[in-house]
Amino acid sequence: MDWSDEGIFLSAKPLGEANAVAEIFTARHGRHLGLVRGGRSRKVRPLLQPGNLLAVTWRARLADHLGGFN
Repeated sequence: MDWSDEGIFLSAKPLGEANAVAEIFTARHGRHLGLVRGGRSRKVRPLLQPGNLLAVTWRARLADHLGGFN
């Protein structure tokens, strides 16, 4: 299952050394969690600030699984 949408970034929690679990609120899919690979890197960290508007693609094998954001 996958979808693309624009949403407002709400928060992120660290997962391991380099990844983060992001919480994003979208118009069509509501509040969603997803894994952001490299989410704690210098390149991606400025994008993951609360209130930022992001265009995201969420992918997971099943709708109930924790998917990944791109």
